[in-house]
Amino acid sequence: MSRVSGGHEESPDAGGEDPRVIADRYEVIRVLGEGSSARTLLCADRHGERRVAVKELHFEHLEDWKYLELFEREARVLSLLDHPGIPRVFDFFQGPGVATTLYIVQEFMEGASLRERMESGPMLGQEEVHDLALGLLDVLDYLHGRAPPVLHRDIKPSNVLVRDEGAPALVDFGGVCFGWLPPGEAGATVVGTFGYMPPEQLLGQSVPTSDLYALGATLLHVTTGKPPNEFPFDSGRIEVPADLPAGDALTRLIEALLRPAPRDRPQTAAGARTILTDRPQKDPVATSGTTAPSPSDFGTRSATTVSGEGPRFVDLGPSARDPNLEFKDVYRNLVNPLFPAKRLWSWGVHAFWVSFAGVASVATLGIAPLLYAGGVRDRKRRYGDLFRDGRFTPGIILSVEEGPLYATFKYQFEVEGVTYVAFLTYAQEMATYWGEGDVVPVLYDPDDPQRSCFVYR
Repeated sequence: MSRVSGGHEESPDAGGEDPRVIADRYEVIRVLGEGSSARTLLCADRHGERRVAVKELHFEHLEDWKYLELFEREARVLSLLDHPGIPRVFDFFQGPGVATTLYIVQEFMEGASLRERMESGPMLGQEEVHDLALGLLDVLDYLHGRAPPVLHRDIKPSNVLVRDEGAPALVDFGGVCFGWLPPGEAGATVVGTFGYMPPEQLLGQSVPTSDLYALGATLLHVTTGKPPNEFPFDSGRIEVPADLPAGDALTRLIEALLRPAPRDRPQTAAGARTILTDRPQKDPVATSGTTAPSPSDFGTRSATTVSGEGPRFVDLGPSARDPNLEFKDVYRNLVNPLFPAKRLWSWGVHAFWVSFAGVASVATLGIAPLLYAGGVRDRKRRYGDLFRDGRFTPGIILSVEEGPLYATFKYQFEVEGVTYVAFLTYAQEMATYWGEGDVVPVLYDPDDPQRSCFVYR
């Protein structure tokens, strides 16, 4: 089965004995897809001796003149693109007669839509979905890398072509637009499909991360068999199942792409790709070419969550991260070791330390809180850019030194075959939950891996 424009089943072209010929050149073979105002035909190009897909738009069938603008924009934008995952445009012309018709002649790609594959073909395996995601991210990387960026605005299973050779293609650019345009110029028309489009697109606003959100919704549909609008939305976002039938990397990617705020998603397709392609290295910290120990070297305490009631180590996903958005509580925990966003002490102990802080402030004429505030500023300078742009790798806690207020954690990780050892202070009660041998996700500076930290929620 073959198609170019998703969302409609193929059907034979209704014609007489003689085949219909468009512009004395394109001989209609059959209808590939049909909508309310336009349809796509499989045609034989008599001049080029090839098969092409011809999309036609009849003026008398238009429900809204906006469709004409979108049709012309699709032809103009596609004619400027050159990528193996996007159908090329060969021609764009107006037909004769009073009842005007516009035509886009484009490359015909063999293959079934992802929707057809899901409905009638064998289920996709995890490796196939992984490769599908990489292929579509490559297409989006190309589109969003144009100047200005090109936004598809309607990514969904019926608009993804699974070609026979395996590489996916993105089709049906009927909602395409350029980025970097003021809202007035871009228009406020809502383009897209409910459930797949992000919240900002419902308001008539689109950015490159809007396409990434739609890709996340598409991958969620593929891996679960359920459309994204059938998932709970009580928290103001699609709630991705914890037991998603996908690998860890693909699960992290889907969760990251479906964040409701555009700033909290990966900002580029290349950034999203790193979630799938980055392989954890054996990573803890010494000083030169020694081999880092693996989690099994420390027995049974190798875990990312030591206690259901205690802190959880956090993988913040790809950079860039905003300390004031989704992970602001995690950032607060990092820069305020004594007064983090969430205390793990009992209320009695917490009340004691609050009272002690008040007495210390009075006894030192306000010097104690100023010193602590200075320490917070130092930690912001030390860890602020690391929190936003650092890369992740697994590390292992080597030892914990407890003090009256703080606990100092010694941990190690490995980057590109070199092991590093680092130290980090947190509130003393953290030693109750973390100890020698626990595995922690370490954020490190790729230019200077010795600059590192780990984070918790």
